[in-house]
Amino acid sequence: MKSIIKLMCISTLLLGSAAESYAEEPVKEKEKIGFFKRAFNDMKESTRRQHEIDKANFKAHKLEAKATFQEHKAMSRRDTRKAIEEREYEEQMQEAKARQEAAEKRIEEAKRVR
Repeated sequence: MKSIIKLMCISTLLLGSAAESYAEEPVKEKEKIGFFKRAFNDMKESTRRQHEIDKANFKAHKLEAKATFQEHKAMSRRDTRKAIEEREYEEQMQEAKARQEAAEKRIEEAKRVR
């Protein structure tokens, strides 16, 4: 009788562990499905974000081209071109005067060192 009870206990444990292993397999399959689902959702979201970036870059490039066109169009007018050239002339004169003053200071410092 004791041996039968031991045999029944062992068989019960074996059946329980077998049932446990069968129960784990579907969970693993669900994890694989979840992994791929997450991976494809990540790819979809990444693609969406990249598309938004591409749209923004395209719009920026389009506006830069339009700005360049407007600048060239403005340069075709005589009065606008004269005003821009005058402003550039003034800037260049200020830079040249600043360089002259810096050179004169260096000359005076060199004379003092002697």
